[in-house]
Amino acid sequence: MPDARTSQADRFGNPLDPIVGYARGSILKGTDEEVRRMLYARQIVARRFRHGGPGSVHDLSGMNRGAGIGGEDVPHLTSHVPFFERFEGKTEPLALKHMGADPRRYRAIIVNRVSAANFIALTTILTSADTVLALAPAGGSCHPSTVRPIAMAGAGFRQFHSIDELEREWRRAGPPRVLLITPISASKRHIDLADVQRALALPRGPRTIVFVDDAHMASRVGFFREPRTFQLGEVDLAVCSADKHVAGPRAGVFVGRPELVEEIGSRIYELGLEAQAGQYVGVANALRNFDPEVIRRAGELATALLDVMQRQYGRRAYLGGPGVSIDGDDVIDIAREEKGSVRKPGLVAVEAAGLVAMEMLREDGILTIGAVSMPGSAPVLRLMMYPDGHKLGVERIVASVEKGISKLAEVLDDVDGAREKLLSMDSAAASDPAPGP
Repeated sequence: MPDARTSQADRFGNPLDPIVGYARGSILKGTDEEVRRMLYARQIVARRFRHGGPGSVHDLSGMNRGAGIGGEDVPHLTSHVPFFERFEGKTEPLALKHMGADPRRYRAIIVNRVSAANFIALTTILTSADTVLALAPAGGSCHPSTVRPIAMAGAGFRQFHSIDELEREWRRAGPPRVLLITPISASKRHIDLADVQRALALPRGPRTIVFVDDAHMASRVGFFREPRTFQLGEVDLAVCSADKHVAGPRAGVFVGRPELVEEIGSRIYELGLEAQAGQYVGVANALRNFDPEVIRRAGELATALLDVMQRQYGRRAYLGGPGVSIDGDDVIDIAREEKGSVRKPGLVAVEAAGLVAMEMLREDGILTIGAVSMPGSAPVLRLMMYPDGHKLGVERIVASVEKGISKLAEVLDDVDGAREKLLSMDSAAASDPAPGP
């Protein structure tokens, strides 16, 4: 069934933006406001760190986003001359191995972001005469960094959440130009492995390209114990993240058939989207040191957290890989129940989930992706146990969620009060000097 959310409303009657797949509110009206919220959260992190040190912030984002560079690397990064001698060509073999790709059949290129890889790949291979059929998890959706470039190319786009519905459309309309598969969505919903493999086995046309947006491949491998991307079946192009449950810098590991990677890679270099020297080296270190066991241990803690949160919030709390999530509309309903309100809320899901995340950060130093996410990320409260879940423990995490939802309940119908918490720098933060060089 095509994604109904492209033309319908959320639970409370708010129209959904067809690109990001969630409702825009009166506070987070679009990309500009979401960037402002993200930058505000970064300043809160910086202020806490300056005054309280590294123990004042606990990272439950599921990402590291450090440099991934060791002291031994630095002398060879003073300019591009020693970089070329020491590092050039060393990361791509690790990328192929990480994604389970046969080096005799595939090539790799390191891109500065997963979103950049999605953008350049889809705008390169698609035209306005093409069609994209997409398979995304039930309860989730394809990432906006794939939906937007498809729209920019003018290609047709239909999204499905059922392999049966995708197969029926495939038989009715014939193979598309691109089959786009998102095994794990930004909301941490997951497609069963068997369904992914059924999609990969569909009969293809001579021009059909299978593109897997496997940003969360590390979670699939470590938590769900599934094969790496190119071991799933016949895949033409795929990208995964170097920092989502991988201890590396933010970058995209892009792998595919040589002729496609050459064509797309030319545009990557032309537009300056390739990973720069520090990123390139950091990715190599991250992939070389990738340890799925770390993710499995985080998953064990997530299972314990889920048990506690489901006793409190019911099945609205769900296991999102090695973490626990609550959809933004459910966050609103929980706050309405606490408030005893039956009115239509003044906030939408992305604002409500974001506000709880900002409160957890501001009051308890718990950093979740809902505070520092980029625009287009799912409107979901996400508590990933990597990397710092074990430092906090279940009780402290649950207590912080409770306080955050209580604060949301107080401002659920107070748009100005909610705006202050989502976007406005308070006096302490505004007067706090920036760190020195």
